[in-house]
Amino acid sequence: MWKSNRTGMICWALIAVLLQEGWLFSERGEAQELAASVSIADEPKYIDPITLVPEPLRAKLTHTFQETPLTEVAAWIQSQMGMNVVLDERALEEAGVLVGEPVTESLVEVPLYQFLDRLERIGVDWKFEEGLVTLLSQKSSLRNVQYNIGDLLDLEFKSADLIPALTSTVEPDSWDAAGGLGTAAVLGDVLFVRQFPRSHRKVVAFLEALRRPARRIWIDEPRAHEQLIEILNRKASAQFQGAQLSQVIQSLADQHKLNLRLDRVALRKVRISERIPVTIDIRDQPIRTILQIITSQHQLVWFHRDGVLWITPQDEAAVPKLALFDVRDLCRDINDCRSLQAAIEQQASPESWSSVGGNAIISFPKSGFMVVSQTEPNMDEVLTLLENYRSALKNSKRRISPEIDPEGYETKYYRLPTPIADDLQDLLPKLVAKESWAKTQKEGARGTIEMCRSRSELRTGDASRSIPSELESYSVLIIHQKRKVHPEISALLQKILDGDMVLSPGTAGMGGMGGGGGAAMGGMF
Repeated sequence: MWKSNRTGMICWALIAVLLQEGWLFSERGEAQELAASVSIADEPKYIDPITLVPEPLRAKLTHTFQETPLTEVAAWIQSQMGMNVVLDERALEEAGVLVGEPVTESLVEVPLYQFLDRLERIGVDWKFEEGLVTLLSQKSSLRNVQYNIGDLLDLEFKSADLIPALTSTVEPDSWDAAGGLGTAAVLGDVLFVRQFPRSHRKVVAFLEALRRPARRIWIDEPRAHEQLIEILNRKASAQFQGAQLSQVIQSLADQHKLNLRLDRVALRKVRISERIPVTIDIRDQPIRTILQIITSQHQLVWFHRDGVLWITPQDEAAVPKLALFDVRDLCRDINDCRSLQAAIEQQASPESWSSVGGNAIISFPKSGFMVVSQTEPNMDEVLTLLENYRSALKNSKRRISPEIDPEGYETKYYRLPTPIADDLQDLLPKLVAKESWAKTQKEGARGTIEMCRSRSELRTGDASRSIPSELESYSVLIIHQKRKVHPEISALLQKILDGDMVLSPGTAGMGGMGGGGGAAMGGMF
């Protein structure tokens, strides 16, 4: 119940911020119409890296490595997968990674690329070219790749918006603007990127997400994470009395068939022992809650990456994830996008955003396409805010701003020659919106018309035709009427002043056309 109430309060706080930003309720009718006119897809939910890597790297592995030297791991992959695997020993050594670095992994139907990704935990990167897998250091794998983005430019994405969105959300610290080595530039229909292999894969996933926008798309995240999330939501019990942390984690992993493990490399860095005692007695609660209680006691957190649920020190888990949110139903233009961004940053973990010194980022490569770099729990909070906002728009009563409501009343002042104004004061209510004038005493009729004298104007004469100059009297008709009626009044006044047509000289006798014309026409038959 608390979570539901908190979510509701956050949603209304979001709406309040949007109001403060000058949007939403001032034009809520337009916002509702926009939300109703745009259909937001639910799929895809993931741009899965397995769809982006070459076919040989999708092969599944089942094997256990226990403190196995990196050289033996490479040899095993080569023998089992039938592909060449080499170690760039010089690059690894320069980065302080030993070729005998021990690898401990338990693989059950794990794609080869995902296992290679996990080697990042010991400082090893990889690349695949022409059937050859090279294991090297993370700083020595920079390469140039060109991407054709003509289809995105045809969809009105602008390179001036696309590149900042890319470099601010995809590994933001790795680009030249932030002091890194990565670069990005657009020439014609081609995006030129210089980056590390894993960052290149994120670039591909980023571009693919733009081509297939949906409610929320995880970028470069395996869909297998859905299974981890499902297990975490199951209820379980845990009773441990002074058991070692490593034993507790292994027990939970075995009991619930959960790929759960300690990030031993990170734990050693901060000198947290995997033998620290854990005491817990909790029953019938979601597994995520049990993990939260265990980790919070020792300044640890959990997160999932590369198909694994990692237990790691708090600082190590702050690595953000990347997602695209389709908000075209909420944003008409870039100004709306900025208002939405400001509202989200004030409501979803406000201290985490780059605008206040945090690491999380929101960027718009195009109006309605919101790319977010944020930790996973906070990413869920962003999605919840957006969904509650959509629901609030859908369920709220449509209100049109009084300034634009066609049924609203407005007073206008029409200045006319006094004789014309005098005639129209009585005639106008008989010609336009007859039932809307107050003097008809119809229920709800509020239209009124009053006349007031205005300044006279000098009408210049024509001495050659003996027409003297004289003052012409003017008056103002003060008309209070529905906004939608005023255009009809203006049109009628124009007709009163000019008629439907201007007659040429010599046609004054056309008034007798009925008789003469009829006689003439009669003789034609």
